[in-house]
Amino acid sequence: MKRVVIVGSGISGLSLAFRLKRRGCEVTLYEKEGEAGGNIRTRSESGYLFELGPQTILADEKILTFFRELDLKPLRAEPSSKNRFIYRDGRLVPLPLNPVAFLTSPLLSLKAKLRVLKEPWIPPSAGEEESVADFVRRRLGAEFLDYIVAPFVSGVYAGDPEQLSVRYATRKVYALEREFGSLIRGALKKKALGPGGVLISFEGGLRELVERLSQELEVRKSCSVLSVRRKGEGFLLETCRGEDETETLVLSCPAYTTASLLAEISGGASRAFEEIDYVPLVVVNVGVKSGRVPEGFGLLVPRREGKRILGVIFSSKLFPGRAPEGRDLLTVYLGGATDREVIDLSEEEVTDIVVRELKDILNTEDPEFVHVQKWRRAIPQYGIGYGRYLNLASELEKSHRGLYLTGNYLSGVSVADCLRNSEEVLRRMEEAGELPR
Repeated sequence: MKRVVIVGSGISGLSLAFRLKRRGCEVTLYEKEGEAGGNIRTRSESGYLFELGPQTILADEKILTFFRELDLKPLRAEPSSKNRFIYRDGRLVPLPLNPVAFLTSPLLSLKAKLRVLKEPWIPPSAGEEESVADFVRRRLGAEFLDYIVAPFVSGVYAGDPEQLSVRYATRKVYALEREFGSLIRGALKKKALGPGGVLISFEGGLRELVERLSQELEVRKSCSVLSVRRKGEGFLLETCRGEDETETLVLSCPAYTTASLLAEISGGASRAFEEIDYVPLVVVNVGVKSGRVPEGFGLLVPRREGKRILGVIFSSKLFPGRAPEGRDLLTVYLGGATDREVIDLSEEEVTDIVVRELKDILNTEDPEFVHVQKWRRAIPQYGIGYGRYLNLASELEKSHRGLYLTGNYLSGVSVADCLRNSEEVLRRMEEAGELPR
């Protein structure tokens, strides 16, 4: 039986391990933490069911099929989840969902709207790699960047659009200009003005996915892999519980861990992964009295509005069972690339900021429940020149037969991206003749 060792039991490693097990492989996962799932962590407290990391999955048909294979029943978000809000000039403004709504929305000034309408006649760039900010200013104008794209970037990457690469951080947007010469023309031809898929979770939160994947797998928790060396045609792993050997090794851990583990066999080349920036993020779950939170997915706060909150997800408006009767659960985000210092504040200081700004934005009362989670290295940033890291990952795989790299620093940061990428790793293993037929 083919044996595969996977280092890291985040969603990338777990989903790949499950697929390999179904293909007849013996799979062992090593996890340095005491629980599997990486940043996917669901907690229950005081009648609230809340997430400490990712909140939802935007599932396409392939992902929904995968869930059916797992015998999992996704919980679809309420229809009102299509409603998104931007905080501007002291009030919540709905994000326009169609051209008519865009033209009548107070979110952008008339001058900014006219600038957007010029987009189909803006020529594609023939120059160097652009930041998201430079790309959007060139094609859609500065106000569109400040009040629509920059908040979106904060919501996905907790990132700075001045630093992120449009080519690697927003690949679909970049592809529209390459293919059609215009974002508007491209979106109309593809009949897609936004991300496609179904927004889902599970009745017990995203931990249901982690628990289901873990059921059939051997996950050695609280067991770090200290080093990786070549031994013959395979690999020798030194772990906190002794040595392990395997012919096929998958590193499904953060870039900085991969950098260290592969340093010896790569001649130091893997150390470049240490340069990848992971921004800090603070996730605050807040229980408040119902009545002040609108129906919808949540809100984003542009940096120009002078708040420290990046965004708020209306968690109890999305799925049932997230809050006690008469209460709403809000999930609040702070930090990221534009406010790294917040990670060093005390929980009391973070709570004071959240309570004060929620009162300003949503007019909420003092919360009855607060849970603060800090992630010091939360989300990898796909910055300018990020292609060199993708090329390095590819070269390492080509140079070391039996080695595979995966994780959210390679093919997208969302849970859905990681699930799709595990299928891509499986395909590479098939092409290399690694899997039993």
